[in-house]
Amino acid sequence: MHRLLILPLLLAALSAHADGNPSRGDASAIALGGQVYQANCARCHGEQATQPSAEAPDLRRLNSFCQQLKSTALQARCLQDVDGYFMMAVNSGKVRAGIIYMPPWRDVLTTQEIWAVRSFIETRPLAAPRLNTSVDTEHQQHPQH
Repeated sequence: MHRLLILPLLLAALSAHADGNPSRGDASAIALGGQVYQANCARCHGEQATQPSAEAPDLRRLNSFCQQLKSTALQARCLQDVDGYFMMAVNSGKVRAGIIYMPPWRDVLTTQEIWAVRSFIETRPLAAPRLNTSVDTEHQQHPQH
């Protein structure tokens, strides 16, 4: 029953931002986004969006799939979808099995500030993928006999 109620809300949230981020590439929005990010997001997603905690996703990777697409039309549509997802996730927060992983920010940040944060994140350098996990490192440091 709850899923039937959530689906229309999800679709409405995504369609409300169907045009994507209106602040993408805007220097003043990027500067504002950096300030808003540092004040509200850095604690979990890492200083300057470069070192997220183990629990928080690396927001720089949100566009990774879109950037691999060859078609510019598909890439643009993909970015619009990710923009909609980002706006919905920030506004609504992240809750799984009753546990709050990220609080909702709809009453804290304006739509303009959320788009600015998204624009800021897109300017951050992407780290190279890790080739080893912390488990691999532990095994290398303490081999079993």
